[in-house]
Amino acid sequence: MGMTDLITGGLGNKMAAGLSKKLGIDSTKATWILAIAVPLIAGAIKYNQSKGDANHVNGFAEALDTKHDGAILDHVDEVIEQGPTEDGNKIVQHIFGSNAEYVSSNLATKSGFSSAQITGVLATLAPIVMGYLGKEKANHAQSGTSNPLGDLLGGFLGGNSNAGGGIGSIIGNIFGGDEKAEGATVSSGGGLTDKITDFFDKNKDGSAIDDIVGMFTKK
Repeated sequence: MGMTDLITGGLGNKMAAGLSKKLGIDSTKATWILAIAVPLIAGAIKYNQSKGDANHVNGFAEALDTKHDGAILDHVDEVIEQGPTEDGNKIVQHIFGSNAEYVSSNLATKSGFSSAQITGVLATLAPIVMGYLGKEKANHAQSGTSNPLGDLLGGFLGGNSNAGGGIGSIIGNIFGGDEKAEGATVSSGGGLTDKITDFFDKNKDGSAIDDIVGMFTKK
């Protein structure tokens, strides 16, 4: 299973259906939210892993080993129906830090949802993303592969073929036909990872959020 399955695969379909019902929106809009929220969560995790000290990185790895083993992936529909939990809110606060409220309010403005709805979506999806990473980490450990997180996150966000294709390669599938999402080609020189890094490094630069959302907005 590749991480893109959380958006366009079987898991993504279940999650989109759940969000559609939960928020009272159509499936296209629900998938659009997934296409922004999942990479944004993954990008924030990758940013923290690259910028954090050894204690932070080790603490994250321990959390995957002890709390996020992937069992959540077996009932994502129930997780979506339940909505945000205390654990989900803690994850969002941890990975986005002081930027959490700013991210929610800006995405709310650009998506037409309330800030509370966006915060709820992020908090609902965050444990699922963590569960995916935990499961993949365990799978890599069993196979003797080291440092899977960097490969998984980097491939998903930047298009590494070893990770089953990056986020840019699935945008066309989300919106259908030959229509492309604006800025859908996510390369290492200007991809989602870079935009998220810019956002965090430049003290809540709103233009970075514009760029991130623009990557998933149909022309």
